Amino acid sequence: KTISFRALAQIASAVPKRVKFKSIEYNGVDQIVIEGSAFSDQDILKLISNLNNKRLISQASLASMTLPTGQQGSQQMKGFRIACILENA
Repeated sequence: KTISFRALAQIASAVPKRVKFKSIEYNGVDQIVIEGSAFSDQDILKLISNLNNKRLISQASLASMTLPTGQQGSQQMKGFRIACILENA
């Protein structure tokens, strides 16, 4: 579908440098859920802000966040899930 390709292209262009996606789920209608990890809260906020500035996304919001786990001394990533509501096509 053209709309899902365009939405994915806009999502890809919104990703800050220190953010990694694990999965993107599309319900086929009007919602995309992005799951991933980021170095800091600011990186997650920047991603949400960038997504909200995209034309095909009417609302992006943080659905959940997980605290970093891992060994001390290594860079720890925070997990997140962001729900995006797509504009009516």
